[in-house]
This record gives sequence, structure tokens and C-alpha cells, in this order.
Amino acid sequence: MAMPARFLFDTDFSRPAVEEVVPVSEGAPVDVHVRLLANAAEEAYQRGLAEGRAAAEAQAARRVADEAGRLVSAAQSILGALDADRERIERDAATLAFAAARKLAATLVAREPTAEIETLIAECLGPLRQAPHIVIRVDERDVEAIKAEADRIAHERGFMGRLVVLGEPDLARGDCRIEWADGGIVRNMDEVAGEAEAAIERYFAARAADPSHPDRAGAVSDEVVPVAPEENTR
Repeated sequence: MAMPARFLFDTDFSRPAVEEVVPVSEGAPVDVHVRLLANAAEEAYQRGLAEGRAAAEAQAARRVADEAGRLVSAAQSILGALDADRERIERDAATLAFAAARKLAATLVAREPTAEIETLIAECLGPLRQAPHIVIRVDERDVEAIKAEADRIAHERGFMGRLVVLGEPDLARGDCRIEWADGGIVRNMDEVAGEAEAAIERYFAARAADPSHPDRAGAVSDEVVPVAPEENTR
């Protein structure tokens, strides 16, 4: 246990007590406080302005993208309608041209029913001059005319075999069948017209089924490219 300190009677109670002075630090000047507050307020304002501008730009970009999407959809609808109209017009034009050509061919056959047959005979008799015999089948009404012309062509081409011209009730005027020992050739206007019509149908079917067809190259892409909003420099 510690011993208590002794009182030595050396304290002078006649002198006044000296109070201890605690130094007080002086505050910053008022203008410094004002400047600091102004700087803080300016920083907060600029930060809020930047955040608001970023939010406005993002919203503007979304509006531009949405509007671009609507424009693309509208363009696709318009171009789709135009493609359908163009295909209909082209199909109608092809059908009309085909009908006109078929009508013209029928008119020419009616006017000169043996002309194309004679041309075909002339093309065949040259390469077939060594054939032992050739049979030409035509409409019954054209047998005599075809026989006379075929004999003339055979003489010119040097054909020495037997040439027979027969009338067939199932052949239309302008049609014929030329037959030889190991082959033959047929001219049938209805079959030619059917093949031409089928070719037209195949063309339009292939174009409708193939999006990459050259006639469909003007289609609008589904991709929407975002457009950045114009920066406000003020």
C-alpha cells in the first residue's frame, strides 16, 4: 500500500491562484468557407448535369432505335406490297406474251401449214442421206404437198433411200413425226407450248422461294443500326 504524501507547510496561500490559459485556435476566414462551399456546390451541379445529360442521351438513343425499327417495318411492308404487285404484273405480262406468241404461231401455221415441216425435213435429210428409209407422218390434208416438197429436198440432199409420207388423223396441221431405222423426231406445237408454260411457272416459283434471287435484292434488312444522338456542345 502506497504511503500518503506529507504536507510540508511550504504552500503560500497569500498569493492569488494563477488560472491556466488554454490556447484557442483561430477559425478559418469567412471567405475561405464561402469559397469551399461554392466549389462543393459547383462540383455537385456539374455531377448532376453530367448524370442528367447521360440519362437524356440514353433515352434519346432508345427513341431513335424504336423509330428506326418502326421505319424498317413500314419499309418492309411497302416493299413487300411492291414486290407482290411487280410479280403480278410480270406474271400477267409473261402470260399475255405467251398467249400472243401462241396465237401468232397458230395463225402462221394456218397460213402456211407445211412451211415448218419442210424446214425440219431439210434439216434431217442431210445427215440421214445414208438411211435406208425415212417415214414422214403429217396431217392427212398435207400429205400431197409434203410429199412433193420432200422428194425435191431428198434429191437436193442426195438422199437415195426410200421416202414415205403418211397421213395421220391424230396429228394437227403443222405437227409431224419423222422416223428412221434407229431414231426419230417429233414436232408437236401443243407439247412445245406446254413446256414453255411450265418453264414460266418454274421461273416464278423459284423466284418466290429464293430470297436471294436477283429480282429480290432490294429487300430491306431486318437489322436496325442504332444511331448515336447528336452531342450538345452548348
